[in-house]
Order: sequence, then C-alpha cells, then structure tokens
Amino acid sequence: MKPISGIVGLVLILASVVVVVLSTSEESYLDKKNNMVEKYVSNSKQALANDNIKGAIKYAKLAIIVDPKNKKGFKAYEAAIELKYKPSEDEQDDSSDEERPSADDEEEEEAPDMGC
Repeated sequence: MKPISGIVGLVLILASVVVVVLSTSEESYLDKKNNMVEKYVSNSKQALANDNIKGAIKYAKLAIIVDPKNKKGFKAYEAAIELKYKPSEDEQDDSSDEERPSADDEEEEEAPDMGC
C-alpha cells in the first residue's frame, strides 16, 4: 500500500471522528431523547383515547426503550396495562362472592402428596 493512500485514509478517519464528537453534544442528545419519549407517550395516550390498547402498549414500550430512566414511558405503559386487564362493567356486575372459590376450596384442590 502506498504511504499517500494510508495517510489519506487516516486523515479521513480522524476527520469523521471529530465531526461525530462535535455534532453530538450531551444536551442535544438528551433533548432528542426527551422529545422522542414525549412523542411516544402522547401517541400512547391518543391510542388509549381511541380504545386501541395494543397500540397504546406498543408506543409506551417504545418510550421505555428510548429512555428507560424516564418515568413517563412507564406511567403510560402502566395506564395501558390497567385498561387491558380491567374487567368490563358487565363482568363486574355478574361476578359475585358465591362464584369465587374460597380458601378452603383451594386447599382441597392441591395435588396429593406423592410421598416424595
């Protein structure tokens, strides 16, 4: 390899490193992360408003992936999960204490002792 091409390659590598370091300051990087989290959280809230729970969970997960230290993504995820597993009003009215198994019934349903 000729020394001139090696020098040119080295200069190009150093120039690219300098450009990357100068273009990514810590403050602008944090601002971009916060903006992305806000965008995904608002998309999650909008999906919940449209009764799209799967979409809300998806956007909340993306917010968490962008910045796991930001609590807003976790709050959006929690709100979506609560709605996903919340029983409907009809199910709440239909269920009664008589249908639920008591603690005594659960003990009887345990597996028998196999002598081990």
